[in-house]
Amino acid sequence: MRWWHVRVRVAHEAADALSAVLESFPDVQGVQMEGIAPSEVRPPRFGEWFDEQLTPTPDVEVSVYFPETYARQEVEARMESAVRRVREAGLDPGPRSSDVSAELVDESEWKNAWREQYPPIPVGDSLVIAPVWAEPAELAPFGGRHIISIEPGMAFGTGHHQTTQMCAEILVDIVRPGMHVLDVGTGTGVLAMTAAVAGAERVVAVDIDPVAVSAAKENVRMNGLAQRVEVREGDLLSGLQPEEAFHVAVANILRDVVLALIPDVRHRLLPGGWLLTSGYIESQREQVERALGDHGFSIVRRAQKDDWVSVLAVKS
Repeated sequence: MRWWHVRVRVAHEAADALSAVLESFPDVQGVQMEGIAPSEVRPPRFGEWFDEQLTPTPDVEVSVYFPETYARQEVEARMESAVRRVREAGLDPGPRSSDVSAELVDESEWKNAWREQYPPIPVGDSLVIAPVWAEPAELAPFGGRHIISIEPGMAFGTGHHQTTQMCAEILVDIVRPGMHVLDVGTGTGVLAMTAAVAGAERVVAVDIDPVAVSAAKENVRMNGLAQRVEVREGDLLSGLQPEEAFHVAVANILRDVVLALIPDVRHRLLPGGWLLTSGYIESQREQVERALGDHGFSIVRRAQKDDWVSVLAVKS
């Protein structure tokens, strides 16, 4: 089956209203909005919140899918009517709202375009991170590996970013059975689940974003790891109990958040505990390593993929 993909760009203040009007059409198959306003930019805290994902856009692209049984003129007219209703409600849709476009797309191509963004990713010699829809043929080259299934969605952390891959590979090397692991900024829970599969007895995964917490909990449940991985909502270490201590802590965050975390996380690590950090680029590594040294850590391992780096340190 084919669908009309109809798009228009509107001002931020009109986007939600336009989406609501479009969703009221009974034959609509999905409404999407792409764009972020300055007021919507949350402070970069946890997970894969990188600068390019936090850049405000001048307006929002609102798109909707109609069945191909309609004529092009009709679906364009319906979008124009929806924009007009928003304007009549007192919201200015902006100067680009009259430029409506429509194109026919094949349903299979539409779905595959999304899925092709997330191929299975091998981690070390023993794991593979794969989307839930991965077909047996896609997983065949990774026979014998433990599969961590992920539902890519609104939360960050699909295993495809360089920092996630580096951290996962290092966790596989250092985590041993019986260890307790802390994952600060868990996103979809990829690194928390990697630690559990690597043998951790208990993993506490924390994220400030409720969307990420919900996604991580579902991924943990889907992978049968709920007995060992606990997902909590919290800001850095604020959600931890006073007595909780860990053999390993991992923080795949931005540099400034890593710097803020280092002094406090040291007190949560057992003697000889590991702190694995990432989420920053090579030019920022020296500053992170200096802070680690200032707070009683010794650097034991570095990794780099493209411009991104990971640093493993041990509590002295």
